[in-house]
Amino acid sequence: MICVAAAAATDLKIVPAVPKVPGMNTADACRAVSSLPEVLIEGIDRGIEAHVAWSQRLLRCALLREPPGDDVLLPDAHSRCDFGVWFAGQRTQIDGIDAALGQGIAAAHEGMHDAVRRLCQNVLQGQAAADADLHAYEHGQSAMLALLNRLRERAAEAATRTDLLTGLPSRHALGCTFGLRRSDAQRARAQLWLALIDVDPPESVNDGHGRAVGDQALAHVALRLQACMRDTDALFRFGGAEFLALFLSHDVRGAEWLAARLLDAVTAAPLATASGPTLRLSVTIDLARVRADEDLAGAT
Repeated sequence: MICVAAAAATDLKIVPAVPKVPGMNTADACRAVSSLPEVLIEGIDRGIEAHVAWSQRLLRCALLREPPGDDVLLPDAHSRCDFGVWFAGQRTQIDGIDAALGQGIAAAHEGMHDAVRRLCQNVLQGQAAADADLHAYEHGQSAMLALLNRLRERAAEAATRTDLLTGLPSRHALGCTFGLRRSDAQRARAQLWLALIDVDPPESVNDGHGRAVGDQALAHVALRLQACMRDTDALFRFGGAEFLALFLSHDVRGAEWLAARLLDAVTAAPLATASGPTLRLSVTIDLARVRADEDLAGAT
């Protein structure tokens, strides 16, 4: 194992650019990412409730000839209803959890809207509703609700595999990624490296500025570290004030270079806290090369 001290970063002078979202600070970005599973679950619940209630709107249309509204009658009604608007806004995140489920929900939702539009148009024109349309509506709604319940389960599962403070994968998601990266290293004839990254020292931040600032500091460090990750790298919240990174390198010098880059990314960006003081943060990194036949337990 190789210990990389914070001072090592000053020799390389590497300051990577960190993408910034206008108007969003570290705490806002952290909350936006970490709330994703909860936002999805809440939206799914609302969608289920809204579309179960459609039977009442259909009944009023059938008995009272009451127009059900543009979010039923227009050709693009599936994108106008409350669920359709929410679903479109969350589609990227939903596809990130399960793209096939997202596609299935979209198809079932649009098919259900098409069927219910034909039903209501016939009723409002004084015509009998077609059995095929009623069957298509009932089938589409049942299929959509079943898929939404499955997505809800997947979102809840994702919440347990995501660290809510930093938005990073938690140690519970490490096992699968470790196996994939080890295979990548073998195919690329490279070495797989594991870096344990400790924030120094977390107690002084919590004791001097409070737990909220301590959490903000951890989220800030996570964003800085994540900005250094390449496509083949992986970063996890390992627990407490500790992160874990997996990356490929062909030799020890390349691994040390990346570790120094991570160190510089943190030390070069002091944290401006919401309460006023600016904190200079640092990390300590322990590097270890993973042997070809080594499992996760042995590597950590």
